[in-house]
Amino acid sequence: MKLLSANRLTKKFLGLVAVKEVDLMINQGEILGLIGPNGAGKTTLFNMLSGYYRADGGQVLFKGEDITNLESHQICKKGLARTFQIVKPFGKLSALENVMVGAFNRARNYPEAAEIAAHYLAFVGLDHKKETQVKELTIGDQRKLEMARALATGPQLLLLDEVMAGLTPTEVSMVMDLVLKVRENGVTVLMIEHIMAALMKLSDRVLVLHHGEKLAEGTPAEIVKNPKVAEAYLGEVEMLANYQ
Repeated sequence: MKLLSANRLTKKFLGLVAVKEVDLMINQGEILGLIGPNGAGKTTLFNMLSGYYRADGGQVLFKGEDITNLESHQICKKGLARTFQIVKPFGKLSALENVMVGAFNRARNYPEAAEIAAHYLAFVGLDHKKETQVKELTIGDQRKLEMARALATGPQLLLLDEVMAGLTPTEVSMVMDLVLKVRENGVTVLMIEHIMAALMKLSDRVLVLHHGEKLAEGTPAEIVKNPKVAEAYLGEVEMLANYQ
């Protein structure tokens, strides 16, 4: 079943077209990977879908409802949450309190928010650090914490923006398992990731942006063999065959 669709989505900055008439569709229960060279418009697209940027053209439908240019908190209430490429924790708060910020999207009171937050800290494997100030956590733990905070809002669709950036190979493997666990628990995932091995293994489908436009879309195996994608990545994508 179609969960989200974007039609001819466009964003300009001072005359520069960052995203140009991009169409995308996400089915309920799938993991859709979003790739493209630096500056391709990936995070800009995320920002429009989640309400952080207003689109200059096009439409976004979520569960059949037009959410184009709603405020980010309104979109979150409807069941779409996201993480950020650069982690944005509340450094002086504990891990539990950080996740409670997300939980208040649906919690009716403080005890309920604390209960929801504790559940998702355990979900991502940080329950033993719930009283730790976030500024004392490693970057890997901060990325898991941000996933927990987003999940605590109660999303049906989770947008992950480079949640594996800066992680060790062991941490990458743990986050990959976590993404699959998120999907197994009924949450659909749209993810940007530059660690191609991870993204290709996780994704059911992959969408490729280049210079703000959709260059290709298909299964990981199809994307690996697409000559336009290989050209956009200066041949780098040929190495992805090893990950299939």
